[in-house]
Amino acid sequence: MRRKPSPHPRPAPMVGRPAALLAVAGVFLVAFSLSVPAMLQQALSGLAMLVALAAAGAAVLLVRQRSDRLRRSLASSSARSKGLERELRQRATRDPVTGLANRRQLTERLDRVLTGASPPGFTVALLDLDGFKDVNDTLGHEAGDELLKQVSHRLRAALPDADVLARLGDDEFAVVWRGASDAFEAAFAQLRPSYPVAGRQVHLTGSAGLVAVGDQRSSADVLRDADLALDAAKTAGKDRVVRFEPDLRAAAARHRELASGLRRALAAGEFELHYQPVVRLLDERVTAVEALLRWPAGGVPPLTFIPVAEAIGMIVPLGWWVLRQACTDAKAWFERDGVAVTVNVSGHQLREEDFAERVLAVLDETGLPPAALVLELTESVLVDDAERTARLGLLRERGVRIAVDDFGTGYSSLAYLVHLPVDILKIDRTFTASGVDSTLMKVILQLAEGLSLHTVAEGVETAAQAQALKALGCQYAQGYLYSRPVPAAQLSF
Repeated sequence: MRRKPSPHPRPAPMVGRPAALLAVAGVFLVAFSLSVPAMLQQALSGLAMLVALAAAGAAVLLVRQRSDRLRRSLASSSARSKGLERELRQRATRDPVTGLANRRQLTERLDRVLTGASPPGFTVALLDLDGFKDVNDTLGHEAGDELLKQVSHRLRAALPDADVLARLGDDEFAVVWRGASDAFEAAFAQLRPSYPVAGRQVHLTGSAGLVAVGDQRSSADVLRDADLALDAAKTAGKDRVVRFEPDLRAAAARHRELASGLRRALAAGEFELHYQPVVRLLDERVTAVEALLRWPAGGVPPLTFIPVAEAIGMIVPLGWWVLRQACTDAKAWFERDGVAVTVNVSGHQLREEDFAERVLAVLDETGLPPAALVLELTESVLVDDAERTARLGLLRERGVRIAVDDFGTGYSSLAYLVHLPVDILKIDRTFTASGVDSTLMKVILQLAEGLSLHTVAEGVETAAQAQALKALGCQYAQGYLYSRPVPAAQLSF
């Protein structure tokens, strides 16, 4: 497209105008000299020559000025280009929050280490901050960023000789250094003192996995092994450092195989529910049954496959299948014998905003009255989020009862029982096994009585345990004394 001429053209440079005027004057004098007498003509010719020389000098000056201006412009553009290039390179290899290296720089360095003459001798650590999400959720993302900066400062000070110190995203850090792991163990301990953030003292710990660079083929292999060690540290209880061992690769392969099998099992309908009775100690009448998930076709116990289902995000659809199937099975039992059904709910399910509405929808779909359903949740899930407890409160208003599962093994404060929507305490089996006449068992039962909560003792295996619990005022019991978990067809009331 043709450019439209500007309505306000830029004025010509000041040097250019005198040069043009001098050139015109010179031409005029030359022409005029041809029409005058010889003596005057000679004088005018000399004057014309001087004017022409002045015009030529002015033109040369103009060209030189324009050339200098062009050189300065090019130099300025080059400087700006180099500055922009440095900035882009900085952004491409640095974490914007902490100023540490990012994943790209880390992997580039690891690849150079692996292609070097002697890659062994380097150690890599992956570090996660335990509880960082709680800081973000309670104090905000600005406080979270400030905490990340303080952590990076501590790591820099504790590992001055690190080859690479990087933040990989969220609360995950990585360190590469030449030498043994002892240096990192000492640096790891520096994370434990509190951090001043948003006017508070924040305490957190870390979980870390270490791997010695050796037979790995690429940076991806190194980070995979370090990540396996990190997962092992978290599984072992966090706040610790775990070194990579080759057995972790085999365990990861089994995990992947089990995860694939669980997905196939859910799609193929291979899961089953077994039920264990809850008995009233006063007359040994069955008042409820607990629904327990089983996978007979897989031959894998629940304690093994349920954590995997949680890890791969499958526990939510699996949990809804359990609830629907349990409500379907329990409808006839409740109508005939007044037997309720107890269903375990994961914290992942309770996080869903429409959790209460979905539970009520399942009850409507299956025809089971709300009074026939008990939802079991662990202590840590109940005290974790006010929004979750509000969802449970809505269900209680409709008649669904809420039970605390494995009571006494989780949250350290009992004050939550006063204000949380709870109806039943299921006392963990460890208290039953250690002696029902223990001081702790008596305190729990007295506390429950004072709060008008029903109590169920889990893991009851002998008649003597049942009698002692009854004498202490425990109302219900569940365990092998009465029945093992059995398929629905084998239940009898």
